[in-house]
Order: sequence, then C-alpha cells, then structure tokens
Amino acid sequence: MKQSDCRYWSLDTLLVHGDAQSIQHPEPGALHHAGTPTVQPIYTSTAYLHADAEALDQACNASLSSNARPFVYARQGNPNTQSLENVLSQAERGVGAVVLSSGMAAIQTALIATLSPGAKILVTQDIYGSTLTLLHQIFAPMGIEIVIQNLCGPDAPAIIRAERPDVVYVETLSNPLVKVIDLEAISAAAREVDALTIVDSTFTTPCLVQPLAHGFDLVIHSATKYICGHGDSAAGVVISARHSLLERMRAYAALLGAALSPFESYLILRGLKTLPLRMDRHCANALRIAHFLQQHPAVERVYYPGLADHPQHELASRLLKKGHYGGILAFELKEQARSAAFRFMDALRLCLPVATLGDVQSQVSYPPISSHYGISAAERQKAGITDGCIRLSAGIEDVDDIIYDLAQALEGITSTQGEEITIDAAQSILHAYASSQA
Repeated sequence: MKQSDCRYWSLDTLLVHGDAQSIQHPEPGALHHAGTPTVQPIYTSTAYLHADAEALDQACNASLSSNARPFVYARQGNPNTQSLENVLSQAERGVGAVVLSSGMAAIQTALIATLSPGAKILVTQDIYGSTLTLLHQIFAPMGIEIVIQNLCGPDAPAIIRAERPDVVYVETLSNPLVKVIDLEAISAAAREVDALTIVDSTFTTPCLVQPLAHGFDLVIHSATKYICGHGDSAAGVVISARHSLLERMRAYAALLGAALSPFESYLILRGLKTLPLRMDRHCANALRIAHFLQQHPAVERVYYPGLADHPQHELASRLLKKGHYGGILAFELKEQARSAAFRFMDALRLCLPVATLGDVQSQVSYPPISSHYGISAAERQKAGITDGCIRLSAGIEDVDDIIYDLAQALEGITSTQGEEITIDAAQSILHAYASSQA
C-alpha cells in the first residue's frame, strides 16, 4: 500500500500498520537489495549526518510543526519516536503529537505550553493526585491561579462561564472513581470564554473516544498504561489540534530534555498493534467483574460507568465506543479501613497489587499509597475517595480466574453483619451472576 492510503484506514488497521509508513519507501542504501524490513529498525544514534553544512543548517532550523522533521540530535527526536508520534496523532485526529519520557512529562509539557504567569487554570476535582501536586508545587509558585471544581456534573458549563479560566483541565474518566466527563459540554463552554482545553484520556485510549473530535485542544496519554500495555516501558504523549500549540510543546520538550528513547518508542509501537483487541477484553472483563463485586456482601459500592445504576451511565453510553466502558473500576469495602484494604491486597494471588494500571495483567491499587499519595485525607474524602476504596485495572486473563482471585481475597473481609465471606459463598455469587447472564 502507498503511504497516502492510511487516510482511509480504520483505527484498528492504522494501529497495526501505522509504523510501516516510515519504511514503505526507504532511501537508497547499500543493503536495500537484500530486502526492506517489515518492522522499523531501532535507531540508537545520538547524532545524524547531513549532506553538507548548508543541509545541516536547514535541518537545525526545520519547522517544529512538521511531522516529517529531519534529525540532528537525539534530544530533539529520532525516527522511532517520530513514527510513534505520527501514528498517535492520526489515531486521535490531531495535527501532530509530542512523545515524551513519561505521562507526567507529557502533562508538564502541555501545561507549560498553555499557562503563563497570572493565568488561571480550572481543574476538575476528580483527577490524578500527581497532577494536582504538580500544579500546586510547580505552577502555583509561578503565579498560576489554580481553581478546583467538580466538572463531572451537569453544572460544569456554568462553572466554566463563571470562572472564565484560561485553561480547563479534565480527565475522560476520573481517577479512581471513574466519573465521566461530558467532553462536548466542557469544550463548548470553554470556547465561549476563549479557554484552552486539555484532557487526560489515558483510561479510554483513542479506541474508546477521541476528544479532539469533541472540541478539545490537547489530549494527553500516559502511554505507559494501555497504549504500551505490557508493563515494560514508560512514556507519555500529547496530541494537539493546533499547530501553534504543537510547535510550542516540541520546543519546550527539547529544552526540558524529556525525549523518549528509540527502544521505548519501538516497544510502544509494538503495543499499539494489539491495543484494540486488548481494550475489547479489558472492557468486557471489567463489566463482568463490576457485576460480581456489586453482589458481594463484603463490598459496599462499585464505581463503573458500565453499570446501569451508575449516575453517568447514559453519558458514558453516548460518549464511548458502544458497549465499552473502560477497563478501570473502583469499589469500596464495607470495612472502611486501611487495614482491611491491606488484608485484601495481601491475599491476592493472581491480581497484582501495584501502583499502575492498563497492563495485560489485572492490577489492584490503594489510592492513598498510589495515585493519591501525598494528597491529604481530607482532600481525598472531599473527592469521595474513602479509606476502603480499591482501584482495579481489569486485565485480559480469563475473567473467571480474576473473579475467583477477588473472591478468595475477600474471604477474610467481614460484612456489616459480622458474617465471614467464605469461598463457597463467593462461588455461589459467581454462579448466580453467570446464570443471570445466560
């Protein structure tokens, strides 16, 4: 296929073949008679030669908005990173992307490119804890006014109009309580007050929703999570709807020295090839797990937008890919205590108790020591994150194995009636749920 054909590919095809665009028409070289690789090689060089000094000068001064920039020095990019940027930009329907060494580097770059001293940023209160810490510790001392409001409700547009911020920052699905953001309502209200919009869409990936198509200016992903998907590489990306923001971010990224290495870029490109398949399984498993936990006597409440009683189920059904509500859910133990959460996590045998998400393995975390470490107990309570809250990232294992592991880990957690939940009782819950779905 010719390179231009990719404009007509579906997202699934683009993610499988997108990196091949860079090797469809290789430049002449001594070994090309031996054949062209079907997978892009890993370019480990830190510097790049050009035909002469004039060509080097032109390369040094090439436009930062171009998605086919020449290479000079590794801190400014490499062929593997550029391929990854191009695929992710097309996946999110942007004008270009900037790939960086971590999700936090991506968040910082997006904020630096959109905020200046005296600016006001309106942030939804249901947000990744480290993002709040970054804002308070780095940007507030720079003279940035930080306003935190609940932007997950129907009054979000009115809040934006009243605050008149310079930047609005949200997440498609909140961390960890998976509240849903009304992307179109937020972006429309932001345009009314001439505010830039940034969304962290790590939980949904471009497979579930593409926020730029809903009017957002910048989309951020921690590519460490679903986009890579295998727990073996850390990266972040910002995709832009505007060339001016893209140029600014690329300039700042080079100055910050946050470039992604060729090897990590290669791993993430490899992960992208199976992202749609993985997201299908993550979402299907999360829905089954949510239904199981909802019926378990040791569980007080389950947060998952795929459940019919979730307050934003209708919005999620309209916004996200049909039948797909994400692979993340949260639940509260009836025993609202850190000790109960720790007993549960220590008893897991299949699900991994780690401070990450989005890998092929199922993973469980406790927000006070992971996503919201450093956030005070009062702030967590205000956001609805209780001491008994557990976040679960559904993997792609057989869902019955995941549920059985959760059931045996809940065995030692007592219900409000003081009855201990046995494995037999948990299995009965599982069988009853299976029968109801038949």
